Amino acid sequence: MLKKTLSTIIAFALFACVHAQEKEEFKPHGKVEGRIFTNFNADVTGDGETKEFELKRAYLGYSYQITPELKAKIKLDVGGSEFIQEDVESQYAYFKTAAVYYEKDNWFVAFGLHDTYHFKVQEKLWGKRYVLPSMLDKQKFDFSADIGASAAYHFDNVSVDFSLFNGEGYKQLQQDDAFRAGLGVTGYLLNRKIILRGYSDYSSHDVHLASYTGFIGLDMDKWSLGAEYTFQKNYDYMEGHDRNAYSLFGQYNFTPKFGVWARVDGISSDFVSDEDPEYVDKWQEKDGTYFYPGVEYIIVPKHLKASLNYHHHVDDTASNYEDGQIFFNIEVRF
Repeated sequence: MLKKTLSTIIAFALFACVHAQEKEEFKPHGKVEGRIFTNFNADVTGDGETKEFELKRAYLGYSYQITPELKAKIKLDVGGSEFIQEDVESQYAYFKTAAVYYEKDNWFVAFGLHDTYHFKVQEKLWGKRYVLPSMLDKQKFDFSADIGASAAYHFDNVSVDFSLFNGEGYKQLQQDDAFRAGLGVTGYLLNRKIILRGYSDYSSHDVHLASYTGFIGLDMDKWSLGAEYTFQKNYDYMEGHDRNAYSLFGQYNFTPKFGVWARVDGISSDFVSDEDPEYVDKWQEKDGTYFYPGVEYIIVPKHLKASLNYHHHVDDTASNYEDGQIFFNIEVRF
């Protein structure tokens, strides 16, 4: 009887061991990913008379998990209403991502064409990319993706990221031998409800560019707030043109599906004293204060949401020209 019982226990142990090994065996796998940003908008103040449907973005990608630590990802970015060819708005297609990633323990490393780190934390808390890019993205302080290498190391409540990119973005090839290096530190407090981030980058182009960004965010159950400030020396490699910018945004969710939100962006430029007046006027028309209030409804969680919102701009020229548009935006994810 004892021998029979002992044999049963050994057989069960062997079966459990073999089953566990089979369960832990890794199999490479992949998945298709897609996002669509589309809207209808109409001018309601100012001189514009535009009324149009737009396809702002369509992302189509595929990620493949090669090993538990290695992943390859490719993503196509198809856009419209931003690419002008022969005075006609046209669609364009670029690779937004074509990179390999390594993730193990506290390390995350990327090589190839992939997302930059400058405003990634802010954009995640903002959460309205289908309505508006984050302020730094919209005002072209940096590229959302670039070709290069980056690494991040995560402690319990702090992460440090370092990146070295071509500095040309993802829509054009390398034009010179200069690089853009960035260093960022992100801290989390009160069970990650408070977010603090500092970031700086530098480029050794013919005209040296340097950026300094600070951000604080609050991520609560029903509401969130964010505030950031950026100073960029020789904005977009234009010598003698420094640019300051801030962004304040917040959201309150009445239900898991319905919420209201608002954002205010402010941008100003500093020029050398002998700058061309026409050049100054051109940028003062783009600078100024931007107001964005809106509502959002999540139609299908994680897949479909919509927002009705208003965009208003008061420029920095002597006349303080104002214009405004109303938007209805939709995002689809799959």
